[in-house]
Amino acid sequence: MAGSKQIFGADELDLVANYLQAGGVLAYPSESVWGLGCDAFNTDAINQIINLKHRDIGKGLIVLTDAAKRLKSLIDVSHETSLLDYMQNFSDEFTHEHSRALTWLIPIQSSALPSVLIGSYDTLAVRITIHPVLKDLCHALISPTNPYGFLVSTSCNPSKSTPAKNLTQAMGYFGNQIAYLDTDGLGFAQPSCIKDLLAGHILR
Repeated sequence: MAGSKQIFGADELDLVANYLQAGGVLAYPSESVWGLGCDAFNTDAINQIINLKHRDIGKGLIVLTDAAKRLKSLIDVSHETSLLDYMQNFSDEFTHEHSRALTWLIPIQSSALPSVLIGSYDTLAVRITIHPVLKDLCHALISPTNPYGFLVSTSCNPSKSTPAKNLTQAMGYFGNQIAYLDTDGLGFAQPSCIKDLLAGHILR
């Protein structure tokens, strides 16, 4: 976005949220490698990410949120309250035990979201992040158009390139086309594990 600040600090999350809600794309450190994200309800920003990465639109995109309870009005099952409690507790325990983030595949009411988030699938990939800065950013993104505080999270790299592991590498990929959040990641060695909420299968 022309005229926007290029590098934000962790103490500027209100400004970051405003930038994202206005359609900006942000590179940020995640639990492992750097991520590339936007407000998950801004389709122009999502399309910019897809174009920057040369990503297959059918793959869908992971979104982050700060707490499982945000998903109550979205998840498409009859016993959502007990499942949300399970998701939150299992995510926290898994991440602390394995030093690895956990992404859930959840059944949703698809009409409630931009279709590009789901791609060619019938589930949404959601990660309840434990990264303290990203948790606060997701909370700051909550709005009437994004009631879940969803932040898109895809690896910070063009397709077939190695994901960025620091600010310098991220800027080397995307320069002044996007903005950056200059803070620390969690240093996890592996990408997030992917688990199907209803089937219970581990897919990665």
